[in-house]
Amino acid sequence: MTSLPTYEQLVQLPATFDRVVPEEFIDENGHMNIGDYFRLCSHALWNATIAAGLGDDYIEEHQQSLFTVEQHMRYYGELRLGQRFTVHTRLLERSARVVHGMSFVVDQEKRALACTQEATLVHVSTASRSTVDLPEAIGEALDTQITAGDALGWSAPVCGSMGIRRRQV
Repeated sequence: MTSLPTYEQLVQLPATFDRVVPEEFIDENGHMNIGDYFRLCSHALWNATIAAGLGDDYIEEHQQSLFTVEQHMRYYGELRLGQRFTVHTRLLERSARVVHGMSFVVDQEKRALACTQEATLVHVSTASRSTVDLPEAIGEALDTQITAGDALGWSAPVCGSMGIRRRQV
């Protein structure tokens, strides 16, 4: 794993969510429940793919979508009732059929990373349930987001065991 990005680096990414921890997110340990971190991070990554053209209209028209095949979460701090947090997303890489991205939950009060969720998504035909190549225009839109993230000049703290698998020739 690479070193963790600083608060200043994380907030370079646009915030998908800017919220305050509500009562319904609090679990028996008195902090935000893992299910809520998971849901928010997953939706933030989904929103990044929607921005690339993979929204509901695309799914309906093309009978293709992205399916999550692997995820990894890490917690670096806790969020408690009433604390403000933001969720940011960065697409890291892609192949013809696979997208690798990461969401970051940032504790705005402590100005620190609270959680990361790394995910690998595959492009699938919803009719055949098999993987298919991404359309060129969608790939280009994803590449634009990947390039913008790379231009920030810091490495995402990936787990190192997931991502785009390259074929050996």
